[in-house]
Amino acid sequence: MALIDRIKFEGNPSEIVWKYPSDEISTAGQLVVDENLEAIFFKEGKALDTFGPGTHTLKTGNIPILEALVNLPFGGKTPFTAEVYYVNKSIMALKWGTTTPIPLEDPKYKIVLNIRAFGDYKFRIKDSRSFLLNVVKGGNRTTNEAIDEFLKPNIVRGIGDFISEVILNNNTSVVEINKYRDESSTAGRVKLAPEFEKYGIDLTEFNVSSVNFDQNDPNYQRIQKIITDKFEIDMLGDKYQQKKMFDIGQAAAENEGQGGGAMGAGMGMGMGMNMGQMMGNMMNQGGGQNQAGGAAPAANDPAARIAKLKGLLDQGLISAEEFDAKKKEILSSL
Repeated sequence: MALIDRIKFEGNPSEIVWKYPSDEISTAGQLVVDENLEAIFFKEGKALDTFGPGTHTLKTGNIPILEALVNLPFGGKTPFTAEVYYVNKSIMALKWGTTTPIPLEDPKYKIVLNIRAFGDYKFRIKDSRSFLLNVVKGGNRTTNEAIDEFLKPNIVRGIGDFISEVILNNNTSVVEINKYRDESSTAGRVKLAPEFEKYGIDLTEFNVSSVNFDQNDPNYQRIQKIITDKFEIDMLGDKYQQKKMFDIGQAAAENEGQGGGAMGAGMGMGMGMNMGQMMGNMMNQGGGQNQAGGAAPAANDPAARIAKLKGLLDQGLISAEEFDAKKKEILSSL
């Protein structure tokens, strides 16, 4: 094989690493390094001499580490074998995403959700020697795809940590994390930058574009129901219980209507409205006495009100949580 007298980058400008195809080199040859590139000689798995942009004559004296390793003689053209790697030090952009769902506990509702996250990141090689030794590892990873496969797991491992941090800092739920994409992006870069630096990489930018949830996940649906119920309570206030009873009556009407036609539906609707009125009366705290100044009617007696609530609970018309909340409210008014 002929000795190589001129070594020059011939790869794609978008490539992060390009390995010169021949390792038969001679002293007195030339090494050409373009702007934004760096060339490093490798031999026996060791990173040796490094060259920045410019044209360099390979002579004894300017390749001291390689010379000491192979014991090159002085003067003339001397053949030797070594691998030459070109490292692109421009800013590179890649995308990232989770391949499998990541379990994450919602700190607000104490429910575990499976999330998927996606985004992009930009980086530049800061230390070519460290990058080649820790990432490329002697030619095993020279394509962008192979390097991307190496870097992505580092991102995925940190997702749960920095998203949890943003959620806690904003006292919010996992399902609302997309409102805080900018904060998540910043937190992600802070979390991941030291990890990338171990490989000689400067993480210049990190972005979270979306966090997705499985809409059919029962845990996701539970949280959505909690949020919906809370919204209705906040909006309706005292009328929430009346609406709840109306919804129960409407459901009963639909069930009875399947077997009893319009009459059954009307009875169910009437029951719901009556229950709503009953709850409305129980929620009325005024009128401790009748107009004649006599004793409070039985309907306003706390024991009677609690008994009525218990009856609704036994019939399945209100939940145990609603019973306990209303019972507490009645007792606190004594």
